[in-house]
Formats: sequence, C-alpha cells, structure tokens
Amino acid sequence: MKRVLFLISILIVIPGCLYLALNRENIDINEFRLNSGYEEVKLSDGITSYKDIGDKNNKVIVLVHGATFGSLAYEEYVNVFIENNYRVITYDQYGRGYSDRIHSDVSIELMEKQLKELIEHCEVEDVILYGVSFGAAVVAKYASNNPEKISFMGYQVPVINSANVPLLSIVKIPLYGDLLSRGLLVPGVLKRIEEYEDLMSKKLLDHYIRQFEVKGTENFYKKFFLGNAMGNRLEDHSIIGNKSIPSYFAYAEDDTEIDSQLVEEAIKKYHNPTVKKYSGGHFFSTGIEREVAQEFIDSIK
Repeated sequence: MKRVLFLISILIVIPGCLYLALNRENIDINEFRLNSGYEEVKLSDGITSYKDIGDKNNKVIVLVHGATFGSLAYEEYVNVFIENNYRVITYDQYGRGYSDRIHSDVSIELMEKQLKELIEHCEVEDVILYGVSFGAAVVAKYASNNPEKISFMGYQVPVINSANVPLLSIVKIPLYGDLLSRGLLVPGVLKRIEEYEDLMSKKLLDHYIRQFEVKGTENFYKKFFLGNAMGNRLEDHSIIGNKSIPSYFAYAEDDTEIDSQLVEEAIKKYHNPTVKKYSGGHFFSTGIEREVAQEFIDSIK
C-alpha cells in the first residue's frame, strides 16, 4: 500500500503541485488592455485590439505580426508607412497582445477569419498586406482566398511549412504535456528574445513578457502549436503567384527558426518579386526596423 501511495505521489501529486506552482498567469485580459491605446472590436471569435492610423483616403497597409510578438513590436514600421502617406492597420491576433485569449481550436482558418473580419470592419476594399513570420502564413492564406482584394504582398521571414520550435514535442506527451508546456515550452518562448533585449525598448520588452501573465495565454499556445496553424502554405503561394500579385520577400539565409530553402521555393511561385536577403537570423530586423520598412515601401513604388 505504501508503495502505491509513493508511486501516486511521484507520478501525480508532485507533478500536480509543480504545475500549480509554475503558474505565471495572474492578469485578466481586460486589466491587461487598460490604457493600451488600441481600439477594440468584437469579432465572431472574440475581441480584437487594433489600430487604424492615417488618412482614410490613403492606400491601406495591413500589418500582421508573428507567433509570439504582438503588433506593438512594429511601431517603427507603422511610423515609416504613415510618413509615406499610407493608412495603416495593425492588430493583435487572438491569444497575443491585447486581444482575447480564445478557448476554441486554434487554426490557420481561425486566424484568416480574424483578419478578414477586421478588414471588413475597417471598410477596406483593396489592401496591401505585410506579414511577418507566422503573420506571413496568415496573409498568404487570406490572399489565396481573396486575391481580387490585394494589390501588393509583403513577406518577412515567412513561415512556409512549420517553424523550428525547440521543445515543441513535449506538448504532445500524454498526462505531462501541460506541465512540460508550462515548465519548459513557455519559458523557452520567453528566452528566445534574450539576445535581442539590448535592441528593444523597455516598453516592448515589458509588454512581451507581461502578455504571458494574461490568463489563457499558455493554453492558447498549446493549442496553437498542436493545430494546423503553421501548416504548409506552398499551395497558397502558388495561387497568389498565378494571380501575378506584385510581391516582396525579406528573409535571412541564416534563420534557424524557418527553412530558408522553403522560402526560396515559395519565391519561385511568383513572377519577378522583389527579394531582399539579410543575415542576422529570424529577428534580423531588430534595430533596423525603419530601414526594412522603407525598403518595403520603395518596392511598392
């Protein structure tokens, strides 16, 4: 009997206590988004926080962030776009930044739906899309289904078919996946920005870290990584390329998080796209945001 109790303690009680002790989520999303400076709209699956900046008569750029950073990371891009007389829409995808942590399954279709509904809410008929990392997968999905609404595509370090996420397999471990996700996966996502801390503003760094304290964030990421969100987008790129939509690619050949060969395979689907190669890994743009944003604008012109 003692042996059974000992095994139960080792296999269930101790992991359960660790799971509770490692919980970092103590902020309600409504508290987190107070004084954010973002507008809010209730879409089909939850509240989306967004900004719609610039003259409403100007051409519209919709900027879509990646898997972990919210839209706050792209303020320098927005500034450059505005200075070049564009209207700019940025927003936080579900589960990140100031938008709702949703409880439904997380899929590429869900993220595309959020983008589609926001564009409709802002009453935009013709857009320029700029997607970063996973955001590039979202804009590719949207553009492949709505090519008639797109006048230009921009992709920065685009996820084409999954991303190299260390420790991702631990989420799938039966019984202990939640604990390992809380104890290893989320800290790993937080740790990935350490080498870029000196290049970030304190405002952005604090925002990035604090968003993981919002209730429901960890569960969102677990569903995000287990779903089809980062699935193969090559067919989407084929459709967009066949529609001859002018496009721009910026990526780093030394990127360890995405396969640069897959990016190059996607580029081949397009007719004479603008292609910019960098070094510096997945976050090559950190510290040179204005230069990268201006290069994109120049490619449109």
